[in-house]
Order: sequence, then structure tokens, then C-alpha cells
Amino acid sequence: MPMRKPAKPPGVAATGWLCVLAGGLTFIGGAMFALAGAMAKALEREGTDVFAQAGAPLDPLTRSLLDHFGAVAGGLMLLGVVSLVIGVQFVRLRPGARIALEILAWVVLAATIVLEIAALAVPQEPAPQGGSWASSPITSLLLSALQAVACFLVIRFVRSTAVRAAFRADPPAPRG
Repeated sequence: MPMRKPAKPPGVAATGWLCVLAGGLTFIGGAMFALAGAMAKALEREGTDVFAQAGAPLDPLTRSLLDHFGAVAGGLMLLGVVSLVIGVQFVRLRPGARIALEILAWVVLAATIVLEIAALAVPQEPAPQGGSWASSPITSLLLSALQAVACFLVIRFVRSTAVRAAFRADPPAPRG
């Protein structure tokens, strides 16, 4: 008699679909970053610096990301596709998806920490009067902390006994 997998634990579908959603948004964000970077480079070749004209001083980290917009955009788009695929496979309870999601969470956690340290280490120019709260280092730190907490929760969730059992390729035979 074929063995049935255990029932899908609560939260598996939601986690998988959130991964799909995040992957789609990351892909779109990467594509938009590529478009914005390409437009800024084209204008720069014409002798126009849109950031200087907007009165928005760029810190060295942001300037470096824009100088390498193709690689950054490609990385974001790749991360989006990987997240999307892992999310779909997670919802389908594919055995490798649990491990893949944990690896993805660790990668995102490490990248978040490294990028936040880099952002905090770069000297910041004082924000112009009436500057946006969105560009504040405190906002960046808070958003990074939220992302780190989300990664930690995903790692903890995929390591739980119920989730491990649901993703086991060959569940143990029932004792009886």
C-alpha cells in the first residue's frame, strides 16, 4: 500500500505564496532598476546628471550600485526568479524545496547584514532641509532588522518537525 505524505502543516501554503509574491516583486524591482539605470546612463552620456539636477546627493554605496546597475539588476532579477520557483515548489511540497527555502533565507539574511553594515560604514552627507524619512539611516536599519527577523522566522519554520515531516521524500511507515 503506497504511503501518504502527512497533511500540509499550517503556514506552508502561505509561506510558499509569500515567497512567490516576493520573488515576483523582486524581479519587477530588478527590471525597473535596470530601466532606471539604463536611462540615467544614457542621460549621463548626453551630459546630464539627473541626480545632481534633482539636488539628491548620492552616498558612495548608492553611486556604486548605480554605476554597476546591470549587475545589480541582473542579481535582483535572478533572485526574484529563484524565489518564485522555490515558492511554487514549496507549496507543492517538493522535497528539495524546504532545503532550498532555508538556503535562500540564509542568503538573504547574510546579504541584508552585509549591505546594512556597508550602508552604515559609508559616510553620509547631511540630508537637505526637509529631506525624506525614507533615506534616513534609521529607516534603513529598521527595514533591515525587519527583513532579518522575517528570514529568522522562515528558517525556524522550515526546520520545524511538522514541516520536515511534510517534505520528507519517504515518510516513515505508521506504527501500529
